[in-house]
Amino acid sequence: MYINMKGGSITVREIKSFLESSYMPESPDEVMGYKLDNDLSNLYGKVYVNEALKKIILAFRGTGMENLGTDWLNNYIFLLNSTSYKLTPRYQTALKMYDKAMKKYKNYKFNLLGHSQSGVIVNNLCSDKVQNCISLNPAYKNASLKNNEFIIRSSGDVVSQMAAPKKFMNSILYPSWTANHMRTIENTTGNPLKEHAIDILDRLDPNMAIGRGGNLKKESKQCKCEKKRQLNGYSLNVCLSKV
Repeated sequence: MYINMKGGSITVREIKSFLESSYMPESPDEVMGYKLDNDLSNLYGKVYVNEALKKIILAFRGTGMENLGTDWLNNYIFLLNSTSYKLTPRYQTALKMYDKAMKKYKNYKFNLLGHSQSGVIVNNLCSDKVQNCISLNPAYKNASLKNNEFIIRSSGDVVSQMAAPKKFMNSILYPSWTANHMRTIENTTGNPLKEHAIDILDRLDPNMAIGRGGNLKKESKQCKCEKKRQLNGYSLNVCLSKV
């Protein structure tokens, strides 16, 4: 069980509101108590600031149809070579926004949000400098998940299906990685397009907290199994005799 000590997590309602705002050509000046930084925001990403909480939300949108749909080329590049994706204008634009925000808002707590294609951006930008990295139906391809990285996906979403095996492997190999790091929403429509949309978040409790706080305390039972072993410096999170 995790106890949020400083309110560092983000609610489902907030995640939905920020992601929806990221798609708007004219994003609202204020969302959930956070004010839009127009100087840093752009077509593909928005920077929202809460001065009272000293928190920053960077919300990155998924693929759009602007400029004759050229944004889809970035998806094709990612499918061909995930490393080359970092050279695309899409990723470079996000990286510049991230770097400028980090310099402008020193000593603030940063949270990254992404949907679809921008799940790749969130995954690459995620580091220990960021409090929470949260992606909805992210386009993953053999991505390594960080301890502060959280995924929400529909079981019927095709784009994020490559993230599912990571859930199993991480739960086995890393004791600090929990089921809360990847939350799966039941497929209720059978329609891949609808299951990929942001409004699948309506199926969750809007007050559900996603992510970690400023301090987290974990209560867990120690495995007393004599067959517990080490693997590349990590303790297995299961008793091997029960596998």
